[in-house]
Amino acid sequence: MTFESNRPTCTVLMATYNGGLHVAEQLDSVLSQEVAPRQVVVGDDNSTDNTVEVLSAAKVASCLRIIRYPQSSGGAGQNFLRLLADTDLAMSDFVAFCDQDDVWSRDKLSRAITSLNREDADGYSSAVTAFWPDGREHVLRQNSRQTDLDFLFEGAGQGCTFVLRGGFARQVQQFVRENRQLLGNIHYHDWLIYAVSRALGKRWVFDQVPSMRYRQHGGNDTGARGALAGVRKRLGLISDGWYASQIRQMMVAVSALDSTRAVIPSDFLVVWNRKSGPVRRIRLARMLVRRGRRRFSDRAVLAVSVLLGWL
Repeated sequence: MTFESNRPTCTVLMATYNGGLHVAEQLDSVLSQEVAPRQVVVGDDNSTDNTVEVLSAAKVASCLRIIRYPQSSGGAGQNFLRLLADTDLAMSDFVAFCDQDDVWSRDKLSRAITSLNREDADGYSSAVTAFWPDGREHVLRQNSRQTDLDFLFEGAGQGCTFVLRGGFARQVQQFVRENRQLLGNIHYHDWLIYAVSRALGKRWVFDQVPSMRYRQHGGNDTGARGALAGVRKRLGLISDGWYASQIRQMMVAVSALDSTRAVIPSDFLVVWNRKSGPVRRIRLARMLVRRGRRRFSDRAVLAVSVLLGWL
């Protein structure tokens, strides 16, 4: 797919931290897109390896800008939010988010733009092909079955596949700029973006075709859904209360945007805010197994977690 006239302008936001081993390959795949990005803005989170040197060596690309942050943000999600707040998006028709260690398909941006235009949507995410050092590969598919509660319990897939329409990206940017303190404990920028899209009534498109190769290694912030280590990590985050704290953060963020108080269903709020006890657990588990997330297996995990007192 090529765009001969009225060619769209796209900004790519890449967050880096100690990614010197793979960032050159990722950057090359970004710069080789069918729809060449107007600007690639890298926010480096005070790396202690050679990440910045590798990026600087590639700065022959006129569209590349590197922001070296002297203080750590505390995590990839906060680094992305900081980078989003600090980047000029005024001339961007589309904004894409990019991890430091993956490999984009050459048509990633063109496919996303085509999908957004065809579906008249504001946000896009896609399937990915996870791959491991031992040669294993596995396609992680999207689930497009949105529920009225899913945005409170999950994002829209891997944030490294996200592409936003420019107008929506600037709305998210303004919200982040105006609420830095409110959002200071948000771990996943992509989950927040998806929640904001729902609070603002935006349409999201889920692409079932992989748009990139999703590298799996010991330093992944989350990692592939099917990996045993990833499953253990997720269960640990639920059982120790961290996941519940993130849900509450999302509810606060959505409430700050939703002046009509119509996005978070009132029947859910009644049960969620109820005093802990057997009745709350049963009612909440029943609600979440029907409406909590997009995949049934994820909804079942939520229900069990509630019954065990983890949520």
